[in-house]
Amino acid sequence: MSGNADGMVVRMVHVIVLGEFRADRVVLPLRRGGAEVTVLGSTDLASFLGPGVACAQFPAVLDEDALLRLLAVCRADIALPNMGCHGQEQFLPVYARAAPRVREAGCRMPVHGETFALLASDKVVLHRLAGERGWPVPRGVVCEEAGGLEAAAEQLGFPVLVKEARSEFSSGRHYVENGVCLGRVGAEVTYPVLVQEAAAGEEYAVEFFSGSSSTVAWPVASLGRLGSDCDPGRRVRVAPVALPALARGELAVMVADMVKAFGPWGPWQIDFAVTDDGRLRLIEVNGRLSGVSNMSWASTGVDPHVAFARAALGRNPRSPKADRVALELPVPNGALLPTAPDGTDLLCFPGSPFNPAPCVRGFHRPVFMVPGRLEDAARAWLRALSPGTLLDGAADEAISQLDRGLHALRQGGLAPS
Repeated sequence: MSGNADGMVVRMVHVIVLGEFRADRVVLPLRRGGAEVTVLGSTDLASFLGPGVACAQFPAVLDEDALLRLLAVCRADIALPNMGCHGQEQFLPVYARAAPRVREAGCRMPVHGETFALLASDKVVLHRLAGERGWPVPRGVVCEEAGGLEAAAEQLGFPVLVKEARSEFSSGRHYVENGVCLGRVGAEVTYPVLVQEAAAGEEYAVEFFSGSSSTVAWPVASLGRLGSDCDPGRRVRVAPVALPALARGELAVMVADMVKAFGPWGPWQIDFAVTDDGRLRLIEVNGRLSGVSNMSWASTGVDPHVAFARAALGRNPRSPKADRVALELPVPNGALLPTAPDGTDLLCFPGSPFNPAPCVRGFHRPVFMVPGRLEDAARAWLRALSPGTLLDGAADEAISQLDRGLHALRQGGLAPS
C-alpha cells in the first residue's frame, strides 16, 4: 500500500511471478516499476530474494480452475508465467487456456495463445504443424507406441534422435546409433515420441519478445557443433554469429509466419540447426526464455528477463543490438578462471534456486564479454588457460568461437531481420 498527495491509500499493482526461473532478474525491475511482487516456486526463495518480496509454494499439479483460485487468493493484478525450472514447462498450455478467464477476473496475464503454447510444449505438435506450414524440419516419424520405432528408424536411417513429445528442458532427447540402443531407449521413453534424422551441422538459438504490435529479437547465438551428447550446455557458445545467407533468409520467413499465424505474446525462443549444405532445420520452439539469455544480455546489455518484467508493466522492449562478443565457457566446478583482461569482463552465474544447473551438473557457464577492440588480449587470455580449466579441453574451440563472434560484431550485430 502507498499514499497519494491527498492522503488516500492506493493499493500497489500486485504481480504474481509463476515460477522461480531466474526470478532474481525479474523481481528487481518489477519492484523498481512500483509493483508488489510474490514469487511462486518449488523451494524456499525468501533468503535469496531478500526483504519486501513475498514467496509461496508453487503447486505441483495445476489446472485452469486451480490457477484461477490461486490468483484470486493472491489478489493478483498481473500474473507473469515464468517457465524454465523442472516440472513447470508443461504449465504453459494451462496458462494459455486459462488466460481468457483470468482476464475476465480482472487480472492481466501476458501469455502465448493456445496453439503457440502447444507447439512450444509438444514436439509432435510442432513437427506436424511444421509440415503443414512448410517450415524446414528434419525428416521425422511420429510413433504412438514402441512397436513403430524400428520401422521409423529403418525409414530414416541411423543415427536418429528419439524425442519424447512433452519432455522438459534437458531431458527426453536420445541420440540413437543402432538397433540395440533403439531397443533400450524404446523401453525407457514415454510415448508418443518423435523419431527424427540426426542432422549433421551446427546448432543455433535465438530469443524473441513479442508484444501486441511488434516482435524484437536478440542476436543469433551459436551453440556449437551438433553431436551425440544432445547437450549444448557442454559446448563453447557465442553471440552474435553470422548465419549463411540461405539459412538467414529461411529463419526470417519462418519467424514471420509463426508470428502472423500464431501470435506469440511474451518471450519465446527457437533452436535450429544449419546443416553442412547451409540449410536451416528447425529443432524446437520454446515458449519461454532459455539458457542463452545470459549471452543475449551480455552481448547487447539488454537482459531479456528484465525486458519481460518491464513489458508486463507496459514498457515495450527496445530492439537489442550486439556491441560486444559474449563467449560462454563451460568451466568444471572447482576450476578457477584467471582475472579477465582490462576492458573485458566475466559475467558469472553461481548455483542457486534460480540457476540450479551448476550444483546438479558439475560445471557452470560464465560469459566472457569482449569488446571488438580487445580481440588480441582476449585471444591471449584464452590461449593461456591452464589445462582442465574448460570442460573437455575446449580452449581451441573457444578461440574459434571468439573469432566468429568478432566477425559478426564487425558486420553489425546480426539479429534476425
